[in-house]
Amino acid sequence: MSDWSLDLGGMVLRGVADEDPFRLPRELLFPRTDPSLLARAAALDPLGVEPETDSILLRVQVFVIESAGRTIVVDGGVGDGKERPARSSWHRRRTDFLERLSVAPDDVDAMLFTHLHADHVGWATRWRDDRWVPTFPKARYIVAEREFAHWAALDAVAPVGHGSFRDSVLPVAEEGLLDQVPDDHAPFPGIRFRPLPGHTPGQVGITLTGTRRTVLIAADVVHHPAQLLLPQVVSRFCSDAEQAVATRMALLAEAADEGLALVPHHARGRVVWNVRRDGDVFGLRDE
Repeated sequence: MSDWSLDLGGMVLRGVADEDPFRLPRELLFPRTDPSLLARAAALDPLGVEPETDSILLRVQVFVIESAGRTIVVDGGVGDGKERPARSSWHRRRTDFLERLSVAPDDVDAMLFTHLHADHVGWATRWRDDRWVPTFPKARYIVAEREFAHWAALDAVAPVGHGSFRDSVLPVAEEGLLDQVPDDHAPFPGIRFRPLPGHTPGQVGITLTGTRRTVLIAADVVHHPAQLLLPQVVSRFCSDAEQAVATRMALLAEAADEGLALVPHHARGRVVWNVRRDGDVFGLRDE
């Protein structure tokens, strides 16, 4: 697993892998796509495909922002010890992730969620004294109110997200550490939520503005470079396919036309995507 760091100027963004690679069959992630899509996508990111198994390789990671004396974690990966029998690589894991995070849990000031899927919330809690407790006990956990409301309503009927809402989100709320905010909230200077609905109803990106450069943590608007080549391809895990495509097309157009640098959550190869137009679709400029 390779981790990385970006100096934005007065703000440092790090990516710490929680599962790499995260392997999914092409037909599972992108149903009804042609197998040739992987060969084309390999030109953009050879680390993102496994042609011999017709699989897409993703990365599950947790971001750490160091800014103005604060330590801020973005998204929570898979987590350890969680009951995830439907996905063997997530089930009852035991990893060295917290050591590799290189931040003491008590030193984290905030945890921001782009959305509340199971691979983005796991490290919000850990098992202590026979219960799930917040991993970062002194942090405020911040989520878009629309996102929380969506999952709370579903979970009131039956457990959702492999049970992750109940074991990774509700314990934080029960401790009084969860803040529900508007989806354009600015929790700290230089850090602002941006609504990016479609993958989930309340998904947000997070704009980071340093003195040298600005990047957008783009959450799961784009899972894989294949969606640059076919932006209309929707992942199986998107809640609103039409909205997901519209959000992706608009964001990629903005990135290409205005130079907005994207940091997609699940990309394995390039950390920062500098998007360009390629006819009616998109590609990546050299870094």
